[in-house]
Amino acid sequence: MNEPATEHRPPDLRIKQGLVMLAGAVIFALVAGTEIDRFYMVPLGIGLIYLAAAAVGGKRGGYWATATVLVGWGAAVVWAQKGRPDLDFAGLYLAGAGIGATAGVLLSRRGFAVDALGLTATIAAAGVLLALAQQWPEVIEEARTYALIVGLVGLANVVAGAVGRAKPETGAPEAR
Repeated sequence: MNEPATEHRPPDLRIKQGLVMLAGAVIFALVAGTEIDRFYMVPLGIGLIYLAAAAVGGKRGGYWATATVLVGWGAAVVWAQKGRPDLDFAGLYLAGAGIGATAGVLLSRRGFAVDALGLTATIAAAGVLLALAQQWPEVIEEARTYALIVGLVGLANVVAGAVGRAKPETGAPEAR
C-alpha cells in the first residue's frame, strides 16, 4: 500500500479539494434533505463527494481510501433499498464495504495514494455508526449530519490551504 499523501498536499490542492467537498456537501444536503426515507443515500452520496475530491487531487491527492469504501458500501445500501434483494442486508453492506476496500487496494497497486489505515478506519467508523444508529437516530440517521461533517472537512481544507499559501517558502529542512 502506498504511503498516505494527505499530509503533503500542496495548499492549492487543499483549497480545490476543500471547495469540491463544500459544494458536494451543500448539494447533498439539498438532495437528501430531512426525509428519513432518503437516509439510504448517505454512504453513496458522501462517497461520491470524497471520490470527486480524490479525483481533483489525482493519484497522489488522497481521499481514495474513504471514497472507495463509501462508494462500495453505498452502492450496496442503495441496492438493498431500491432492489430489495432476497439477501441479508448486513451481509450485503459488509460485502459492499469489502468490495470498496478491494477497489482501494487495486488502485494502490496502480500508484494511487490509498492508505490501508484509511480503508480500515472508514469500514470501522461505518460499522460503529450502524451499530449506534438505533441509540441516536435523530443525529445518526439524519443525512444533513453527514453533509455538515463533510462541509467542515472541506472548510478545514480551504483554511489549511489558505494558511499554507500565506507561509513563505522555507525550502528543504536543515540537516542536524
